[in-house]
Amino acid sequence: MASESLSFKGISEKGGPEESPDTKKAEVSTTETSGAAAVGGASELDLVFVIDNTGSMSSWINNVQENVQKIIHEIVVSESCDVRLGLVSYRDHPPQDHSFVTQKHDFTSNISEMQNWVDKMRAQGGGDMPEAVADGLYDALHLSYRPNSTKVVVVVADAPPHGLGCCSDGFPCGCPSGHDPLNIVREMGEKGITIYAVICGNFEGQAFFQGISQMTGGQYVPLTQAHLLTRAIVSGAQEEIALERLMGEAQEVVAEEERAAGRDLNEEEVTEKLEDMFKRKGTMTRQTRFGGAELPDYEPAAAHYAKAALLSELRSAPTRDHLAFGSHGKGIDDAPAMRSADMVSGFGTVTSHQCKRMARKSKARGRFY
Repeated sequence: MASESLSFKGISEKGGPEESPDTKKAEVSTTETSGAAAVGGASELDLVFVIDNTGSMSSWINNVQENVQKIIHEIVVSESCDVRLGLVSYRDHPPQDHSFVTQKHDFTSNISEMQNWVDKMRAQGGGDMPEAVADGLYDALHLSYRPNSTKVVVVVADAPPHGLGCCSDGFPCGCPSGHDPLNIVREMGEKGITIYAVICGNFEGQAFFQGISQMTGGQYVPLTQAHLLTRAIVSGAQEEIALERLMGEAQEVVAEEERAAGRDLNEEEVTEKLEDMFKRKGTMTRQTRFGGAELPDYEPAAAHYAKAALLSELRSAPTRDHLAFGSHGKGIDDAPAMRSADMVSGFGTVTSHQCKRMARKSKARGRFY
């Protein structure tokens, strides 16, 4: 893949690299997007990849290596935004793996540098089933995010963290570094960082990734086909930029409602207020759809992680509901009828699910309450 040294910022249809068919598709929606940009101002996107680099992840790592430039160009062209990318690779702690626990690369605006980082990833090692997910999240939290950027962390994983109570866990009491992933994710939510979890297949403890997405107002995408990863990242980033443009107005309206009520509104009440406001205004925004439908809502098991203060609470729980497998089999693309379905980012009226996610973001950030 050709190497480029230009900054992501300022790439345009005329000045950018040669257009691919997918980039041309992105130009179709530029007019509608620029209208949103006019309302919310110029966009900044800080996008982080947190990727499991153990032996079972080769097809997913290959997809990122082959498509990272396409991901960047499509987001820049469609959203006219200033994009920076960071990368955190993780494996496991010794004696499960002796190569590395994490490798962290702070944000860059240089395509060649990012391509070099991802090209060095290799799917090797591992050991027991759980991996150093908590360490990967910790590193992602401590990158140098810009204060006014849309902040998205895309976690690509096929195994849970240590300390959930899963079988074959070499560190059953949790991360050897002492990181509790629930604490880390709460801090991410407070900083306005949204998690998109791409779950590669189905496994015990899959609900953890649903839970951390829910805690930050993000989404989870269970997939079995690695080629869909590029579209999941691009569509998710586009939708997140669009929702961030709506957050300021949403916060003002709910703050007024709280002052009038003389109390804090709960998450369900916030969702209802947002639904009513956006419906009355006929607000349109980006939406990620697969096979014509929104991405799946969080399953009941995810709530265990949102409600628990620490992982130790879940390990000592009387049930193992928090270790549930996902209900979509190996992924939303696993059923024969969905094998050729596409993931797209289009425009539509703000949905109830999006209002619920914005309410969750606001709750996490503490700006309404």
